[in-house]
Amino acid sequence: MKKGYIYAIQSAIFFGTAGVLVKLAEKSGFDSIELLIFQYTIAIIILFTFIFIKDKSKLVVSKKQLFHLCILGIVGNTFMTVFYYKAFEYLDVSMVTILLFTYPIMVFVYSIIFEQQKLNLGKLFAMVIAFIGCLLALNVFSGNKNYSFLGIIFGILSAIFYAFMNLYCEKKLSDVDSLSINAYSTLFSYISLIIFSGPKVFLEAHLNQDTFIYIVALAIFCEIIPLTLLYKAIQYIGSVKVSIIGNLEIPTAMAFSALFLKESISIFQLIGAILIVGAVNFVRKA
Repeated sequence: MKKGYIYAIQSAIFFGTAGVLVKLAEKSGFDSIELLIFQYTIAIIILFTFIFIKDKSKLVVSKKQLFHLCILGIVGNTFMTVFYYKAFEYLDVSMVTILLFTYPIMVFVYSIIFEQQKLNLGKLFAMVIAFIGCLLALNVFSGNKNYSFLGIIFGILSAIFYAFMNLYCEKKLSDVDSLSINAYSTLFSYISLIIFSGPKVFLEAHLNQDTFIYIVALAIFCEIIPLTLLYKAIQYIGSVKVSIIGNLEIPTAMAFSALFLKESISIFQLIGAILIVGAVNFVRKA
């Protein structure tokens, strides 16, 4: 059980660095899909090579498991990461991270609509507080109009598909090794992006040394390590507790963006982050 909490904490900290690396890589002219394709290329090579050397039996999955891995990769991983990376083109790292971590609220909405859980006043109040927290995090009440509505939509969509990833993994893939989940889901996501963009992405991309370093760092520290830890943590303690611990990504992202990108963090954003974390924790514990 303790391993699950440790894995979840480590995953959240690694994910917290993603925004800074994405911002730095996108400055080189790469769009979100191009960046993901190159990132996945490196991640797939490393993942499958590592599994083959360590224990190639983990590469063997049933047809049913392969189908669920395909759904997780194409529907969950692809849309979550594309919208997540697109949001960074329009919003600061801290804002995108805060929007992403409304995903436990999405899980709660799912449980009410599809699993017939009752909506009591306490949970409704928590959802309202989370919404107010999002508005504060986006500096709506400070008079700052320099935020993108499109970026907000991308951030919310990434949260929806992140919620799907957590739920689907827990419900359908609890019997599959976490490394195998990461490898196969990334592979299916990669295939879908290649089909969408075509092979021209490899011919037209201008890959310099700095961008290559950022992409390798994204593949290792924001894809392979955190996602493997995330899937492992879900298998140990479940998606509910993992989503609570995952809120550590918010202060991590804020700290890294302020340190490396010199992004300012207002008092409204800090209050908003606190409200979101508090509301999410209340809902998930309930």
